[in-house]
Amino acid sequence: MTRWIAAALTALLLSTGAAIPAQAQSFGFGIFFGDEASDFHPERITCMTDRQIRDAVAARGYSNIALNVAMEKNIQVRATRDGWVYLLDFNFCTGRIEGRQQLRPAG
Repeated sequence: MTRWIAAALTALLLSTGAAIPAQAQSFGFGIFFGDEASDFHPERITCMTDRQIRDAVAARGYSNIALNVAMEKNIQVRATRDGWVYLLDFNFCTGRIEGRQQLRPAG
């Protein structure tokens, strides 16, 4: 049954003149887009606003959050957690903390 559907889809696409990528022609399952880490942590369609960044960092247990310099898809965030002030490298398109540097004791 699935081969019949695949054949029907192929015929339909070919009749409309649409090009079919080589990977789609097999109608198999698997990952066709590579093995890079970015493929498994897809970016958001729209990146986060300042409020969403603050909320995401706070959800990880940080307080006293200050946004610093934005560079391409990352922003430096200064925040406090467990009695220490940290400088975080936060990717505001994936929502991940990509680096953390302990700066000084909070206080």
